[in-house]
Amino acid sequence: MTGHHPDPLRDALDLQHRVRSLRALLELQRWQIEVLSDRLYSSDPGGIAAKRLLALKRSETETLQAPRAVNDP
Repeated sequence: MTGHHPDPLRDALDLQHRVRSLRALLELQRWQIEVLSDRLYSSDPGGIAAKRLLALKRSETETLQAPRAVNDP
């Protein structure tokens, strides 16, 4: 009869791999947060996100000018 015997060493190695993977994921997420924070709260006045938003607003207003009527000078 062959039964499944718990293998504490194998379980410990699996757990160690999971912990390493989670640490790597956490480090990646920390880096992503740092990059996004730098973009949003740049030391430059307004930051990069605000500059992009202003550029988008300007391009929208330029393309959405009212059409000229037939009788307009």
